[in-house]
Amino acid sequence: MNFGMKRASASPSLPRSPSIIFFLWLFLLFQESTAENATLDPSEGISLYLSLLFTVKALNSIFQKWDLEAVPLWNISGEPCSGSAIDDTEFESDANNPAIKCDCSYDDNTTCHITQLRVHALNKTGVILEEFKAFTYIMVFKLDMNYFTGPLPSFIGNLSQLTYLSVSHNALSGTIPKELGNLKELLMFDIYCQNPMLILMIFVVNTFFIYAIQSIGSNNFSGTLPPEIGNLVKLQQIYIDSSGVAGEIPSTFAKLQDMKVMYATDVLITGKIPDFIGDWTSLSLCKLKENNNNNFTFKTLSVDDKASFFI
Repeated sequence: MNFGMKRASASPSLPRSPSIIFFLWLFLLFQESTAENATLDPSEGISLYLSLLFTVKALNSIFQKWDLEAVPLWNISGEPCSGSAIDDTEFESDANNPAIKCDCSYDDNTTCHITQLRVHALNKTGVILEEFKAFTYIMVFKLDMNYFTGPLPSFIGNLSQLTYLSVSHNALSGTIPKELGNLKELLMFDIYCQNPMLILMIFVVNTFFIYAIQSIGSNNFSGTLPPEIGNLVKLQQIYIDSSGVAGEIPSTFAKLQDMKVMYATDVLITGKIPDFIGDWTSLSLCKLKENNNNNFTFKTLSVDDKASFFI
């Protein structure tokens, strides 16, 4: 009934320094547990059979360090890929947070991979943890609307299956890692954070304690957008509002021909808005207001007449 996560029940949590006997028991438990005859893939963590233990340890460590509790819908059998992780429970459901989703169709329905992970609006603090390196099959990675600090780690660029990455509404800092250009399957990239005063107002309504969060109201990235993001030719949506990035829109973005939505308000965009945006024929919404670019001119647009531009 327990795979090392804190939960609302009275089940004991995984010891921080478990014995060899406990690890052997845990390994046997995972070998016997099934999700329609599927078990968590041992290669999800570090290597073969021992990697299964390391994956569980990584998941446990994430929950301990971020003080998270598994919801009752999820951990019902001791196997992470069980309950709401594999049934019809909506991934975005308020009752299913934090959440994972597993795909148990691998190897003729005998192997599960964790493919989605969500920690949404739970007021969590800390950094984006190294333990996430273990989840190499993750496709949806959502840590939005918390108070995470520190950099956006470069190892995220190794999570090659990612299609949806959202770290919006946090207090992250540092430069955007160029390694994100390795995420060739990425469809949506969201580092947006709303206006710090708006976050402050929401926090005040909830807690009546004003000054505690004034310094963490917005993501505070620095530097320019990496040209390597132009390699993400499947990218359809990018949100960099109030993110702290600055400089010109990289010329490599001309390759983003599938772009549908671009939000870049309240950032220090400089130089001319590139003509190639007019060639993004799938574009439906482009917001470039409230920045330092006073040269809002395009060549004759070839995008759909229904596209909306706020410049």
